[in-house]
Amino acid sequence: MVIFRTSFLFQTALSVASEGDQVILIRPGSLESPPHHVKGMTEQSAFHMQCIKIVCLSEPSHLLKYLCEFHMQEGCLPAAILIDDIHFYVSHLPQDQSREIAVVKLFALLEDTAAYVSQKKGEPCHRYVSMSRGTCPKNYTKRYFRELWNISTEQSQREGFLTDDHVPAFRAHFHLDDDDREIVVDRVYRLEG
Repeated sequence: MVIFRTSFLFQTALSVASEGDQVILIRPGSLESPPHHVKGMTEQSAFHMQCIKIVCLSEPSHLLKYLCEFHMQEGCLPAAILIDDIHFYVSHLPQDQSREIAVVKLFALLEDTAAYVSQKKGEPCHRYVSMSRGTCPKNYTKRYFRELWNISTEQSQREGFLTDDHVPAFRAHFHLDDDDREIVVDRVYRLEG
């Protein structure tokens, strides 16, 4: 499932970068290999990669510091800030802090950072995160993010579906095509009820 989370988040970065906008993608480590492409979406190119700044922060304290000191960075006003695997950062915090409080602090810092960028640019700075289900209660997540999509996979881990959190919800079925290293979206439909 991690492969899908990272791939969908990276595809979001590519889509934002396709407009020539700067994007910051924060993750725990470097990408071992390029994430799977989502078929039919923006293809990776040298131009897009110049617009995406990948920041590898291997410690939770480094992420907190990066967000707190963002306003001191010169000339970096991205259209979007993406954090891959919030669960990693929260699970590596000292045990004297609950996971929910840690996630809420990170979300609040991310919201403040995006608000700062939006105010300086005069345009919205979007926020996206990927996290494991159960990292944070849904009501906390919904406080900071309007959209919440869940990824579920079948036993084989080669196919699954995305479901948004609205009522009625949309669902998108997808599968992994190893031959082309692509994620293929098979169909999108509205759930009943």
